[in-house]
Amino acid sequence: MSANELAAQISARLSALMSEEVATLRTALAHLHDERRALEAGDVDSLPVLAARKSETYGRLTQLGDARTALVARAGCKPAKGDIAALFASGPEWAACRKPFSDLMALAREAHDANEANGLLIRALMKSSQQALAVLMSAAEQASTYGPDGQATASTSRRSFGSA
Repeated sequence: MSANELAAQISARLSALMSEEVATLRTALAHLHDERRALEAGDVDSLPVLAARKSETYGRLTQLGDARTALVARAGCKPAKGDIAALFASGPEWAACRKPFSDLMALAREAHDANEANGLLIRALMKSSQQALAVLMSAAEQASTYGPDGQATASTSRRSFGSA
């Protein structure tokens, strides 16, 4: 098999693989958008289901990415974005890979940004929840008790500080 035939064979497989990767990444983006809507709506009950879907999709993306890396290595290329782009620009046998690769890079950036935005929202919600919990805990510690006359009495510590 000639080098051009091998390149054409690898190119066809890479193109199909990256097209599947693009479709799977679009699914991941949909999960991220659903997660964002749930977070904004305070719909915490749907978050575990969304997290499971997202995790399953990311698992598939990992498999596809590993397969892409193996095919790129078989073509004699390093898995870095610039090296792959140079490979795909190197000849007509790689033309089928250019569009899926471009789409893949754009969607990967979009997914990264959406995931970062969701992470910021989650951290802000957690901080707000922790602050509310701290206020409630502080109020519980300072809870007044009432004496037999109905008047509030300050709570005292039950800790003994020593005896004479």
